[in-house]
Amino acid sequence: MIFYFTGTGNSQYLAQKIAANTNNNLYSIADCMKKKKFTFKLEKNEAVGIVCPIYFWGLPSIVANFINQIELSNYSENYIYAAFSCGGSTGATDRMLSKALRKKGYKLNVAFSVIMPDNYIIMFDLKTPDDKIAPILKNAEPAIDKIISSIKDHSTDKSMLNRGFLPILATTLNYPVYKYGRKTKPFHVTSDCTGCEICVNLCPCEMISMENNLPVWKQGKCTQCLACIHHCPVQAIQYGKKTYKRGRYSNPNI
Repeated sequence: MIFYFTGTGNSQYLAQKIAANTNNNLYSIADCMKKKKFTFKLEKNEAVGIVCPIYFWGLPSIVANFINQIELSNYSENYIYAAFSCGGSTGATDRMLSKALRKKGYKLNVAFSVIMPDNYIIMFDLKTPDDKIAPILKNAEPAIDKIISSIKDHSTDKSMLNRGFLPILATTLNYPVYKYGRKTKPFHVTSDCTGCEICVNLCPCEMISMENNLPVWKQGKCTQCLACIHHCPVQAIQYGKKTYKRGRYSNPNI
């Protein structure tokens, strides 16, 4: 079985390709969180995959929360792997995930990573310019194929994980910015909003509701996947003043 989380579709595409080539069932972590479904029954020798993006060289908060609550019945040293989509390196995300799984009595056997378009437009305009997105996605295909081959073999080869330079330091310094940030207050809509409710349906944290035919964000912290911003069909959703002139992205294969 494969558990995945996605904001703009990169990790969903990665998870779907792995599932299609390994005959595994897919579970959306966002759906599991909404339905409070945390218990899963493993078959003998069934592999378990966790597929998600890298946020600030760490786990998305929703993924960390899900792992803290997951229960895998019939677990008996089953092969557990992670596949990360990222704009560059992963830092010490694998250590973070391994520690969380260990607390539940499970072992992370290996982690892989694949470079896909970076799209955190709160901090920068699309870090991956439009003319470079297609080549990056094309170059990702052989890397994904190699990951799939390793998963089929239950490989523990760590050479397909790009942790980058000083990974522990990268995570230690950068992840707190994400962990203690993620405020929803700056989210708002412009007069272009059509009230389509796509953002409400997409939000994995259920932090958006409709009032007077317009989306309103609950006060607090979300997982900051930015699915609402990137998937708005009229680009009406903004985060403060930073995102007005910045590009949008969604994986074209989803």
